Amino acid sequence: AILAYADQCSAPRARGSMASGGRPALAQPRRLARRCAFAIGSSTALLVLAACFPAFLAPTGLQSTRTEAGRISSLAGSIAADTAPKTARGVFSVAGVAEPPEDLSSLKQRRFTPSAEHLEYAIVEYAGRQHMVVEGSMYETLFIRAVAGAKVRLNRVLLVKRRNDAGEFEVNIGQPLVDGAYVEITILEHLKGRDQEVFKHKPKKHYMKRYIVQQKVTRFRIDKIVMGKPEDEVVGQAPYPLMAGGPPMES
Repeated sequence: AILAYADQCSAPRARGSMASGGRPALAQPRRLARRCAFAIGSSTALLVLAACFPAFLAPTGLQSTRTEAGRISSLAGSIAADTAPKTARGVFSVAGVAEPPEDLSSLKQRRFTPSAEHLEYAIVEYAGRQHMVVEGSMYETLFIRAVAGAKVRLNRVLLVKRRNDAGEFEVNIGQPLVDGAYVEITILEHLKGRDQEVFKHKPKKHYMKRYIVQQKVTRFRIDKIVMGKPEDEVVGQAPYPLMAGGPPMES
């Protein structure tokens, strides 16, 4: 089809005579090149469309059959997911403690460098940041809305390092969270943080301001780091409890 269209474009066409101000009988080279390029581009676009989207070229009956089969399979998958037992632990990987390579340049200072190779700890996300916490330690963070003495549970645990039954350290790495793991803390007190000086100035505008800001800070203690068992149920409140008693929603 492309060659036939190119031959048709290259064939001489009747034009006005030279005496009447017309052009010669042969087609102009630029116009011929434009027509050939348009024909090649349109045919290439059709071939790409046919290769990427075969559903456009498939019969209507076959397309509807495939759509119905996909809908049935998705419905069966959702039913199986709803009936599956919900447990506290999900997807995460367990690995051993890696040993760093030997560095002779820091051999003398290594015993004076603090290390966490003998500690059981967890990496928890709270206040928008990731923190390494150890049982029995006290920490300060941005204000937590809870009264002093209250027990709070931190559920966003990214990593847990603990000893297994054999007494060896193992690392549970979340993807992205370690399901079933949580950290229990006790709120100790609320206090004000350090003074933060804010200075604003606009040149040539007679504008200058200086004031001090103190953010609210909460001090808490880590009571324990818990790693759930496979048979434990999911503990917590649904994010939208009012939707549970409402009418079923169609997907």
